[in-house]
Amino acid sequence: MHVKNKTPRRIICISVVFIAVCFIYILKMVNIRINAEPAAEDDGTYTRTVAIQAVRGEIYDKNGKKLVSNDYSYNMVFDYEAMSADRYERNLALLKAVNALNDTGNSSKRAESSFPFIGTYPDYSYSDAAKDTDSNIYYRLLKRIAADELEEDSPKNKNELTATYLEGFYKDYPEQFPKEDEIVAYFIERYELDIKDDDGNMLFSDEEIDILLRVLYDMEVEDFSAFNQYVFASDVDLEFITYVKEMNIVGADFTVDVSRVYNYPGYASHILGRTGPIYAEDWEYYNELGYEMDAVVGLDGCEYAFEQYLRGVDGVMVIKEDKDGNIIDKYVETEPVPGKDIYLTIDIDVQIAAEEGLKENIDYVNKTYGADSESGAIVAINPNDGSIIAIASYPTFDLSTYNRDYSELSKNPANPLYNRALDGLYTPGSVFKLGMVAAGIDSGTITAQTKLNCDGIYTYYPDYQPKCWVYDSVSSPIHKHGMINATEAIKVSCNCFFYELGRVMGIDLMNDYCKRYGLGSVTGIELSEKRGILAGPEYRELNGLTAWMPGNTISAAIGQSDNNFTPIQLSVYVSTLLNGGTRYSAHLLSQVRSYNSEVIYTREAEVLDNLEFGKEITDPIMEGMRQMIESSSSVSYYMRNIPVTVGGKSGTAELGGNTRENGLFVCAAPYNAPEIIVTSVVEHAGSGSYAALAAARLLEEYFSPETAEETTS
Repeated sequence: MHVKNKTPRRIICISVVFIAVCFIYILKMVNIRINAEPAAEDDGTYTRTVAIQAVRGEIYDKNGKKLVSNDYSYNMVFDYEAMSADRYERNLALLKAVNALNDTGNSSKRAESSFPFIGTYPDYSYSDAAKDTDSNIYYRLLKRIAADELEEDSPKNKNELTATYLEGFYKDYPEQFPKEDEIVAYFIERYELDIKDDDGNMLFSDEEIDILLRVLYDMEVEDFSAFNQYVFASDVDLEFITYVKEMNIVGADFTVDVSRVYNYPGYASHILGRTGPIYAEDWEYYNELGYEMDAVVGLDGCEYAFEQYLRGVDGVMVIKEDKDGNIIDKYVETEPVPGKDIYLTIDIDVQIAAEEGLKENIDYVNKTYGADSESGAIVAINPNDGSIIAIASYPTFDLSTYNRDYSELSKNPANPLYNRALDGLYTPGSVFKLGMVAAGIDSGTITAQTKLNCDGIYTYYPDYQPKCWVYDSVSSPIHKHGMINATEAIKVSCNCFFYELGRVMGIDLMNDYCKRYGLGSVTGIELSEKRGILAGPEYRELNGLTAWMPGNTISAAIGQSDNNFTPIQLSVYVSTLLNGGTRYSAHLLSQVRSYNSEVIYTREAEVLDNLEFGKEITDPIMEGMRQMIESSSSVSYYMRNIPVTVGGKSGTAELGGNTRENGLFVCAAPYNAPEIIVTSVVEHAGSGSYAALAAARLLEEYFSPETAEETTS
C-alpha cells in the first residue's frame, strides 16, 4: 500500500530532521492542542488556530541539582478537521499509518486499548474484559451499542447506562447480548468497510478490515472529534516521523508529549508533588486564570504551591489548509513562554540521608528495643533564616510510580501518603522544657542560676502529686534530683523543676511565650500544614472540653496535657529559642529563575516575631543540650562521627494505656552557634533518645566535606 515518493529519500530525511530541530527550538518542546474551529475563506481554504502549550518549569535543589525535569516524546496524532471528508480516503490514510509503524519497527507504539474482541476478522469472540460488567472495555462497548438505541435524553454515565441495560434487555447478559457477528456487522457498516468496486469486489481485504475495525473503534471510544485529536501512536522515533512525512498522510501530525521525570525516584515525594489534569471542581478557579480546560497543573506539593512560577504562557499557531485538508501554510502567531524553574532550599543529599536514616532508625528500635514502630518524620531547618534543609515522612512512596501504586498505597494501614512532617501531631514531652527555661528567664521568674528542688514527687498540691521520671526509674540509683538549676534541669530532664516553674509562671504567661515561639500556629511553609494544639484554657473552652485546672498547668509545663505539635513546628520553635529569639517563617522556595537561568526572584527571610533573647537565655539552654548528649551513652555514640559538637533534647510522649510512647528528639549543631536544627520523631519508639539515630545520620551528611563544599560554593 506504500508508494515511494520520487524525491530522493536522503534529501527528505535531511529536510525532516532540519524541520524537527527548528520545531523543537521554536516551540521549546511543547504540546499542540486544538483551540478553535476552522474558518472558511473565500478561496475555499480553511484557517484554524491551535494552542501551543508552554513547557512547564523544572525543580532544583539549593545546589542546582535537578529534582524534577521534563521528558519529551513524539506522538503521532490525527486531526479531525485535517482528515479527508471522504470515509474511504480516511480509511486509506489510517492503513498507511499502520503500515508505516510496521515498516519502521514501531508497531508496539500503536495506541489501542479498548477493542472488545479476540481473534482476527471475521473470526471474533468477546474478550474476557468485554464480558466483565465492571470493566471499562465492557462499558465502552455498551455505550457504543447504546448510542444507536438511546434517545438523546437517556442516561449517559456509566452507572446509569449499566443499570438501564442490566435491568432491561441485557439483564441476562451475555445470553441476550448481541452476538459477535451481529455487532461486528454493525461496526463494519458504521465505518463503511464493506464498500465494493464497480465489479462488486471488496475494496478492503479481511486483514485490512481487521486493522481498520481496531483503529476506528478506538478512535470512537476516545471521542475523536474537531475538539479532540486522536493519539494514533505514542513515543515514536525519528525514523518513523521521517517515514510518515515522506508518505504525506493527510490528517497526520506530530505533537510533543511532556511528562515529569523524578530524578531521585522515591525521595522527597511528600514535598515535590504531582501534576495532572484540572479537577472538575477546580475548573472555575483555573478558568479565571486563563487556563485551557485540558491544561496540566500542579495537584499537590511544590508543583501546586509554585504553580504560578512553573506554569508557562501558551502560544498560538495558525494553520491554513486547502479544501482537501492539505496544510498549505503554518506559522507561529504567538510564541509560547516557558515556565520558570524553581530552586528549593532543600539539599537533596541531606534529604536522602534523612529518609534513609529515618528508616534505619525505625528498623533499629524495632529490632533492638522490641518497639512496634512503622512510621516517623524528620525536619531539618536553618535557624538563621527558616529555610528547610530536609523534610521527610516515613513510610514514603515513589512519585514516578504513584499512579500504578496508588491502590496499594491507599490501602496500606501505615498510610505512606500521609505527610507526618507537616500534618502529624505529637505531644512534645520534654522538648517543651527548653521553651520553659527561656520564658522563665526572660520573664524574670528565674535566672540561669536559680535552683529549684526535686524530691522525686511534686507535693505542692495535696490532691495531685505527679512524680519526676527519676523516682521510679530502675536504671537510676537515685529517686530525686535535688536542688538543680535550669541547665542541669535540661540535662537530666527533671520534671519537678518544670512543675514548679510552670506553677509560678501560670498558664497565661507560659502561653504568651509559646505563641511567640510559634507553637499552635502555622509555620508559614508554602505547603499545607496542621496548626497544632497549644494546651490551655482557651483551647479547652473553644472545643467544649472540661475546665482548665491548676494540675493541667504543671502537666503542660513538661510538654504534656493537650499539647500537640508538628515536627516542622518544633523545628521552628527550637530555632527561635537558639538564634536569639527571632521566629522566621519556614519556607521551601529559594529562587525562581527563567529558562536561561536568570534569577527572577529570591526568597528573603521573613521575620514573624522577635523576642530578642540575650546570651543569658540562650547559653544555659545550649549548655544543657550539650550536656544532655554528653551524658547519654547511646546518643553520644550516634553522634560520634559528626565533626562539630551537637546539643540535643529528647522527649518521650506518653500516649496512655498500653500504647508504647512516641520518641522525639531535637538537636542543634554546632550547639553554641547553630546552623542547623533537626527534629526527629519515631512513633512508638518508647523513648526520646531512640529517635536520635535518624538525626545523627542527617547531620553526618550535612557536615560531610562534600556537602560543606557545595553549601559554601
